[in-house]
Amino acid sequence: MLRRTVACLLAVPLLLAVPARADDSGQVIKVHLQDRVPAGRQPTLTVAVFADLGRLAVTLQRDDGRKFAQQLVNVPRDSRRTFYLPQRSGRHRWRGSLEVELAGGGEGGRMNLDFACEVVSSLGLVVSRSDLDIQARRLVLRARRPLQRVDLSITSDDGRQVHRASHKFEQATRRVVLDWPPHPGRLMKIDLEAHDSSGISERLQLVPWHYAIPHQEVEFDTGRWEIKPDQLPRLEHSYRLLQAGLKKYGRLLEVKLFIAGYTDTVAGADYNRQLSEKRARAIAEYFRRQGFAYPIYYQGFGEKGLKVPTPDETAEPRNRRAEYVLAAEPPPLEVAGAELRWKRLQ
Repeated sequence: MLRRTVACLLAVPLLLAVPARADDSGQVIKVHLQDRVPAGRQPTLTVAVFADLGRLAVTLQRDDGRKFAQQLVNVPRDSRRTFYLPQRSGRHRWRGSLEVELAGGGEGGRMNLDFACEVVSSLGLVVSRSDLDIQARRLVLRARRPLQRVDLSITSDDGRQVHRASHKFEQATRRVVLDWPPHPGRLMKIDLEAHDSSGISERLQLVPWHYAIPHQEVEFDTGRWEIKPDQLPRLEHSYRLLQAGLKKYGRLLEVKLFIAGYTDTVAGADYNRQLSEKRARAIAEYFRRQGFAYPIYYQGFGEKGLKVPTPDETAEPRNRRAEYVLAAEPPPLEVAGAELRWKRLQ
């Protein structure tokens, strides 16, 4: 019986005197420890198996008394088995053993285990709206910990990857400025993969793309939100345009529909906000009845976001309007001072 100790980040073999059943060197298993992982993942002990095993068992105890034991039987050669250690945060030391028995009642072996594992906090990648300038083709990426490398990928609205680059930094930094060259088509999404100096990586995807559906405004009776029969042809036309947009873009990303409602300045601001929301919901419900199967969100902005600036108590038809926008994320709207509280249509 052979005893060995596994140390952090080392792949350690267990050798038995049975070369006919193992690989050419007599190696039966090799153990690899993933000892440092980002938040949301668990440290792992992966065993590569080179001989048929009747039994494979891992027994461990953590420095706080937490125990882990798992046994597998009839493990075939040329396979891998991964043991997920129950550790969600912090740094802990584990001690114990790994035991194997060859199939058919053959020789067995035992390996001592003594290692530390750490679950590190997220890199906390953030790109705020103000830090993304699509026209200038530039963004600012911020992180909680210094970054050593950032991989950048740009995809246009026809689904093509139009730019890919890896940016390495001589001195790790928590603030990274990235830009990209001109490209054909509209920008659809930005994929970022950031790496710190210890090898921890994290991904962030930005989808600034949005597509506003051109349409004729639905006219409502004063103070009402019910859709009148004579307005249905306008909505039917808008629905056909929505379907065309989905056919073009729905295969490229997870599309949602956002419906924003607005009013003129007649009546009080709070009343107008509620009225515009009811009208936006009525339009959303119509599209759902027609068979729109994707998520729909709606919000009423009332007299915020006037298309035509007017004084209070001014009847202005051009301000009684709605926006239908296909997007993967809440779209940017020119609504000064409004708080975004999109509601999902159930």
